[in-house]
Amino acid sequence: MRPRSQLLAFIAVMLTVFGGMHYYLYARLRSALAPCSGPELWALRALMVCGAISFPLLRILSRTSVWRAAASVYRVVVVWLGFVLYAFLSALALQGLAAILQVAGLGLPNAILLGFSPAHAAVALVAATAAVLVGIGFAKAQAMPRITDVGIALAHLPPALDGFCLVQLSDVHLGPFTSERRLRRIVERVNTLAPDLVVITGDLADEKPAHLAEAMLLLGHVRARHGVLAVPGNHDFFAGIDVGGRGAGSIHFLRNERVTVAGAIDVYGIDDDPAAARTRGSRTPRFEEVIGPEVRQRASIVLFHQPLGYPRLAEMGVGLVLSGHTHGGQLWPVSWLGRWLYPYNAGHYQIGESHFYVSRGTGTWGPPMRLGVPPEIVHMHLRATAE
Repeated sequence: MRPRSQLLAFIAVMLTVFGGMHYYLYARLRSALAPCSGPELWALRALMVCGAISFPLLRILSRTSVWRAAASVYRVVVVWLGFVLYAFLSALALQGLAAILQVAGLGLPNAILLGFSPAHAAVALVAATAAVLVGIGFAKAQAMPRITDVGIALAHLPPALDGFCLVQLSDVHLGPFTSERRLRRIVERVNTLAPDLVVITGDLADEKPAHLAEAMLLLGHVRARHGVLAVPGNHDFFAGIDVGGRGAGSIHFLRNERVTVAGAIDVYGIDDDPAAARTRGSRTPRFEEVIGPEVRQRASIVLFHQPLGYPRLAEMGVGLVLSGHTHGGQLWPVSWLGRWLYPYNAGHYQIGESHFYVSRGTGTWGPPMRLGVPPEIVHMHLRATAE
């Protein structure tokens, strides 16, 4: 699919999803607040229409010269989208409860309604529930990422490297809601783990070139015995990774290439293929063009931003694949839906002798919230296996 077609498809999906949620809320509000007419009705319609088109419109503006003027509006819009999501779900749940009570011939007692009419009480309950969930989600997203300890038995790892400590960072998304101060604290947290190797599996920045440069500068302070290896994610391509070079400080970006770490572990980095195609208009190499037959005889790690192609990588004999991109779904219940799009959505998976880990990431995209999907720093120990 060409870049223009992909953008149009994205806009169509966003308008359908957000438009549908806004229309449902509009219909419920109009019914609950009846009689509602004249200026009040038109104001409600205008709010819902603007809300429905705001996010797709701002995604288009983010690629134009007027983005600076729109950036502050973007912060409001993504919070609004989080609010609308949970207002929509709360309204659905409340409507379902009302239907059950009606069938059972029951109703809510006046003590619970606090003197309000059932319709007005329902609006207040939905708004309050959504506001509370947005607040909790924002606090969870800004909290320091959890340290997730993982042990991996890596094929062909020499006994001398048993216990090799690897730390994975992913999806930092430095930008409107991930501050430089928070990223500095993440860097300090990583350094306290005294890793042998740090890998970054994409999306350092949200989308702006300035954010990408700052993220590389700050992450350049990460300290690891064998350095920091990274691959770009789709947002890094949008931010101009092809112009920004191969890294800064201790970071080295692997761009469809292999390096050997500690004299025995081959680390392959492969570009995010869909994003590279959108920004460069050309494909990136297939796995076989970067990963050779040596992968079956040596300890190997593949860094690839999106958790795609795992069965093929297992067939090739790769020992460990590290990815990100999904954020684990970021928001419940979106996290459930995310498993349909990405069967390998978050956590540790194994196919045969090959291991795969998909990080939930440390930052956010879109609504600056996390519910049920906390951010993480992956603290991985590699174990030698008996040959």
